[in-house]
Amino acid sequence: MSRAINIHNKSGHPQEFEVHGWNNNQNITVQPWQTVQFQAADGSSGAIIALHDGHEGEQAEITKCGFGGNDFIDLSNIVGAGGNLTVMQVNNRATLKGDPRFMQNMNDAWHRLNQDQRNNLSNCVHTDGNGNVSRIDAIKDFPALEDFVRSFADGKTYIGVGAWNGSAGNANDNNQSSAAQGNQDILITYSDDDASP
Repeated sequence: MSRAINIHNKSGHPQEFEVHGWNNNQNITVQPWQTVQFQAADGSSGAIIALHDGHEGEQAEITKCGFGGNDFIDLSNIVGAGGNLTVMQVNNRATLKGDPRFMQNMNDAWHRLNQDQRNNLSNCVHTDGNGNVSRIDAIKDFPALEDFVRSFADGKTYIGVGAWNGSAGNANDNNQSSAAQGNQDILITYSDDDASP
C-alpha cells in the first residue's frame, strides 16, 4: 500500500526541493500557492529538502508505516536553512513538526547578538543587503551555529546530529523523531513567512 506525500508552497515564488527516496530521486519545483503530490510506499523512507540558491536547507524526514505501523516524521535543519518548513500527517495537527516561523525567529535572535558574536558566525550565517539572515549552512559542521540555533529553536526542530553512531544525541532532538499516529497521507508546507498548514 502507499500513501500520498503533499508538498504545498505558500510562498510567492517557485520553490525547488530535493527528493530522496521517492519520485525516482528527482527534484521537484512547486509553483507559488500550489501543491505537488506523489506516492510513498509503506515501509519506505526519504527526505524532502528545500534548496536555496543551490544549497540544501530545511528538510522533512519521513518513514512511512514504520515500527508499529506508525509514520515517523521530523523536520530537520541539520544541513541548513533558508525558509520555513513544517511536516505533519494530513488532518492531524497534533503530529506537526517544525517551527513555522523558523527564519523570522532566527533573524530576531541574530539581531540580538552583539557584533563580535555575529562576526564569529559570519562564515556560516549568510545575510542579505539589509543585514537580515537569508540562509545558514549545515549546522552539523559548525558547533557555534548549533548553539545559536538552539537559543531560539531547541525542541521545535531537529538541530543536531541526534542519537546515532554511538552518540546519545540531544534529548530535544531525539523527541522530534517520535512516532506519529498510524499510517496517513503527509503534508509538507513551505513558506518564506509562516509555514503553518
